[in-house]
Amino acid sequence: MPTSGVVDDRSSALPVVVIGAGMAGLTCAAELWAAGRDVVVLEAADGVGGRLRTDRHPKGYRLDRGFQVLLEAYPALRRQVDVGALRPAPFDAGALIWTGRRLIPLADPFRHPAALPRDLTTSLFGPGDKVRLAALAVRARLAPWESAAHAAGKPAHDVSAAEVLWGAGFGRGFVERFARPFWGGILLDRTLATSAGPFRFTLKMFLEGSALLPEGGIQALPERLERRLPLGAVRLNRPVEAVVVEEGRAVGVRVAGNTLPAAAVVVAADPPAAKRLTGITAIPDAGVGCVTVYLTGARHPGTGKRLVLDGTGTLAVNHVAPLSVVAPSYAPPDRHLLAAVVLSEAVETHPDDEALARRARHEAARMLGHDPTDWSVLSVVRVPFSQYAQPPGIHGRLPKTTTGIRNLYLAGEATVDSSYNGAILSGEAAARAVFRDSRRYEE
Repeated sequence: MPTSGVVDDRSSALPVVVIGAGMAGLTCAAELWAAGRDVVVLEAADGVGGRLRTDRHPKGYRLDRGFQVLLEAYPALRRQVDVGALRPAPFDAGALIWTGRRLIPLADPFRHPAALPRDLTTSLFGPGDKVRLAALAVRARLAPWESAAHAAGKPAHDVSAAEVLWGAGFGRGFVERFARPFWGGILLDRTLATSAGPFRFTLKMFLEGSALLPEGGIQALPERLERRLPLGAVRLNRPVEAVVVEEGRAVGVRVAGNTLPAAAVVVAADPPAAKRLTGITAIPDAGVGCVTVYLTGARHPGTGKRLVLDGTGTLAVNHVAPLSVVAPSYAPPDRHLLAAVVLSEAVETHPDDEALARRARHEAARMLGHDPTDWSVLSVVRVPFSQYAQPPGIHGRLPKTTTGIRNLYLAGEATVDSSYNGAILSGEAAARAVFRDSRRYEE
């Protein structure tokens, strides 16, 4: 938000109260503070970040709460965060596909032109699919999309990611061996029944930038936003019980039985909590989840800095990420850390953590060509609500930033699309709305 010429009015009125210290809430608060508004951010958890959290293991590992990467090309991220300050390490622009017998490499030809002759002759899929993929990539790079919702287009014309691929003429080998495990891992849905918007937009983002791991873990991203706020603006362990509305106007929030007055209230909580606090039925609260099994061992994974994808569709593990190879800060010296990710379809049939971890360990070792005893289970992280479900057309049904109640606003991915790019965009939009309406009411 442009701040030049803005008069600082922090000394006058009540603060804007932001509920939730995830990416949306922190972005909104930082923008309002920069524009001269006093802010208070109330967070129910013991740290900032929402679903972008990192735990420090006593033995020196960094364990994100679910395998996540930072996409440096996200336009909203670039506006709000100095990515270089996170000291990020990039994944290689390629993947290793498990065929059931061996790993076959596949690389981005724009960044690995030397690998083009090898990839053109790979048995994974035919030359026609390679041409189709190149054409799809060119169209994505030229598109002006700023978000997955933007890439989805008009709701009536939105289709699933699978329909885009089949409609473009891709063969079964490409879809089953590469598209399902790769974009299935991003969308948390190997069926690719999700809206084509996230598929198209993430293709563009991977082509325009790298997938990164911040040196300090994924939580370093929201912590960087928090630094833009004054000390004490973010109050942890403060679950909000209700938004206080009087005569059609939000006047505060109730915390621990007491009312905290507010000039405006921005609900930037996760979708289920936001729906409970506002009663807005358009907020999507049907979630998709995943399980990340963290494995550790002394043996080098031997994958380079690439994801290993299950191209067979027969394993519980969708993909394996060599975290410590990409970012050595994720593991202590002389140890390695893998993230074996199990998507919701397999999770539902494996409710027991111990059994699921045992299977993930064996499958990850098999894909790497290792003995299962080379790796041990460090932690099992279940995230039941990693994203909200995004079927075709959903982005046209999402709620708006304004709510119909004066001085009550929505931020959060539920107003844009289920990604932290969407969350940042929503925070920017909420800050603009608060600032615009407050100026209008003062006139």
